[in-house]
Amino acid sequence: MAVPVKLVALVCAIVGTTCGSVAGPAGAGALAVVALAFLAAQGRWRLAAGGAAVVAVLGVLLALIRFAGLRMAVFSEFHVLMFWNLSPVFLTGWALVSTPPGELSSFLSRVGAPTAVILGVLVTFRFFPTMRAAVSATAASMRNRGLAEAGSVARHPLRTCEYVAVPLLLRCVQVADQLAVSATARGADSPGARGSYHVRKLDARGVAWMALWLVAAGAVSIGGALMDGVR
Repeated sequence: MAVPVKLVALVCAIVGTTCGSVAGPAGAGALAVVALAFLAAQGRWRLAAGGAAVVAVLGVLLALIRFAGLRMAVFSEFHVLMFWNLSPVFLTGWALVSTPPGELSSFLSRVGAPTAVILGVLVTFRFFPTMRAAVSATAASMRNRGLAEAGSVARHPLRTCEYVAVPLLLRCVQVADQLAVSATARGADSPGARGSYHVRKLDARGVAWMALWLVAAGAVSIGGALMDGVR
């Protein structure tokens, strides 16, 4: 899917979740189903399967809380309802955040965004995946050296923190240098319009999904307004 389609999906999920909150869990559930179908249409099967599992668990918990009087020991009923209502936003937001950086920069360049904005968005979107990879590499290195055992961590907690913090800080410095060199090599500081190899144009399927999201968000919002008027 093109970036504008993902943006429309995220905006519709936010508007539908906010305006349709009066409609109750049914409106958020409908938007979550649309979001899962949206991910599946993009071939994001792993993300769609994980999201479906989370939505199913939240739905079961909500049903037990409402009809069986379940009382949560760790999370309150409010937290379950909050995550249920925000699940469409999380799903569509992750679909946008996980978009390849080249597609994002190409879209922002076409709409005339300043270079500072483009670089800021790319660095922000790539920070969490990069740090996750760095943390995984650090944890694997500590396990190989026998430094991640429970006994070693309990005996030397400060040393363990040092083993984790120092590699992460060095990795941050390396990533910053790599980003600066990559941005300069790709002409980030040069004037004029820039092209991109990652051009994904809006097609008929994307237009259809944009229309579906607009209809879904509008239906949920109108349903919430009608229920509010009845009450």
